[in-house]
Amino acid sequence: MTKGLLNRHFKSHSDAEFETRGSHIWSSMNGNTLFPTMQDLLPPIKTAQEKFSTDLAASRGLGRQLVAEKNKSRLALEALLSSLALLIMAQTSDRAELLTTGFMLRKQPESRQIAAPANQKLTAGVNSGEIISSVSRPKGATSFLHQISNNIDSEEKTWISIATTSNKHVFTNLQPGKQYAARTGAVGSKGQLAFSTIGTIYAQ
Repeated sequence: MTKGLLNRHFKSHSDAEFETRGSHIWSSMNGNTLFPTMQDLLPPIKTAQEKFSTDLAASRGLGRQLVAEKNKSRLALEALLSSLALLIMAQTSDRAELLTTGFMLRKQPESRQIAAPANQKLTAGVNSGEIISSVSRPKGATSFLHQISNNIDSEEKTWISIATTSNKHVFTNLQPGKQYAARTGAVGSKGQLAFSTIGTIYAQ
């Protein structure tokens, strides 16, 4: 298997190029059978894409307020696409599969690999159905991928993933009395991803 990484940064794209890239990503992921668990994430991206396209067209008159609105909607779409890229890379590093997503691929970083997060702690939250997951922040980590699963006995766990910049996350709306597995991935500035060990805890 040839491995790859997605380019989840778009600052080098002009507005027109970013509009085309965002549309291509959405159409490539919509109905993509390699990523069935991510289909529910696409409607907000479609909405953000349409808003950016509308604001981009309106801003061509160069009114200051219209340009500011266009920039705001671009940032919102960039954030959604960046989070989607992280979730895709958490599922697969297969270059052939990544090429089906519509994202551009980056060269494998030559920098050192990021260390896996240590000192994982899983505790009950303040409210019923909450689990708090935290890890230490390894050097070079720019964001984190918090994952939880309720099928702890399966070798191929189905993970629910939350991408954040914090090394601590509160999972909510869990079933009290049910056991969950959780882990956290640290993401480096060049897309490196390393996971903590998997811990288990019963939701209260």
